[in-house]
Amino acid sequence: MPCRCELKKKIKDAAIPWVPERTVYMDYNSTTPVDPRVLGSFERVCRRTWGNPSSIHSAGVESWMEMESLIETAADWTGCSPEGFFCCAGGTDALNTLILGSAVRNPDAVFITETTCHSSVKHPLFHLEKKSPAAPFGFRGSVLELEVNSDGTVNLEQLTHKLGAQLKHERKGILIISPVNHETGAIQPIKEIYRITSESGAVLILDAVQAAARLSPSEWAPYCDAFCLSGHKLYAPKGIGLVWKRTGLKISGLRFGGSAGNSPFPGTENVPGAAALSDAIRLMQKDFDEENRVMTSLMKDGLRILEQKGVEFILESPENRAPGVCCISLKQQTDMEKLILDLNSRGICISRFSACTGRLDGESAVLKNMGRNGKRASQSLRISLGRWSKREDFFRLAEALLESS
Repeated sequence: MPCRCELKKKIKDAAIPWVPERTVYMDYNSTTPVDPRVLGSFERVCRRTWGNPSSIHSAGVESWMEMESLIETAADWTGCSPEGFFCCAGGTDALNTLILGSAVRNPDAVFITETTCHSSVKHPLFHLEKKSPAAPFGFRGSVLELEVNSDGTVNLEQLTHKLGAQLKHERKGILIISPVNHETGAIQPIKEIYRITSESGAVLILDAVQAAARLSPSEWAPYCDAFCLSGHKLYAPKGIGLVWKRTGLKISGLRFGGSAGNSPFPGTENVPGAAALSDAIRLMQKDFDEENRVMTSLMKDGLRILEQKGVEFILESPENRAPGVCCISLKQQTDMEKLILDLNSRGICISRFSACTGRLDGESAVLKNMGRNGKRASQSLRISLGRWSKREDFFRLAEALLESS
């Protein structure tokens, strides 16, 4: 299997021009284009509000007010207390801090996640489990995984049992769950999961990076002790994200240096990114229901177009999935790396796994853990739509898949 650098080199050597206007982009789960409507705030801050928000003078106060505006916007959007919000660099930054920072505070804790979680959850937990040099010094706890059902949802009976077992040993349970799966769009029963964790005295942390873009905050934000989101999934620039945690939940910072207040994320804040994310959230609030309705309808029509054009596939995502996301297995494809590279040569940007996976071939671990056989798991393709997706994209995808089979 070639490494990620070799894959990028293949695309580079093919000299395929990147022309956004002519590209079919079906990888919104990986990242979203920046909405032009948020660029005004980004540029305004770069030009006019470039003070350090920690500085004690008018330039600093003006930048600090931009950061406060983002927090007020996020609080209004999610219904969560503004005091619990902190700015960070994005989902991976947030999850590493939430997980490893919790381990510093709770060295005997039992961390629990599900088998289909994203690598930004899986990797810090791996370092905890292996007691690697990257794990917090003195961690003595353990890491457990929950099985998922065939629809990708957590096995609630197993969750109850594992949390109950920790109570007997008086060990703190810390659960990390993604409300929306990054590959299939499967939606977890977060309200029920939160009830179970609360009754056991455990902590629930949500990786809401995908959920924030596709589910109303009312479906996940009230039902956790902490969550994180990333701006580049919400049509804002890369390098800006948010963490919220309830009052009283202790998270130790992993880095040290200048910091605004008691933030576990030290350093000078990304003020232009914060201004853009604030605008992006307000745009989502305004158009959320209509965009989700359009994406749900478009995905339904798109799968019908693939079927009518003769593309043979199996829908692997459950019926209860986030708008605009689905995973299919292609019956006639045997070399998925060749297929993805061929689609790219035809101006179609699409993925199989999360961008962090760094490969194109092999079996989907998500589908394997959902009980799919090896053949289906090795023929999967993720389709994720967004704000500028259209029906014509599916006609081009169908044509390309048929010519590449």
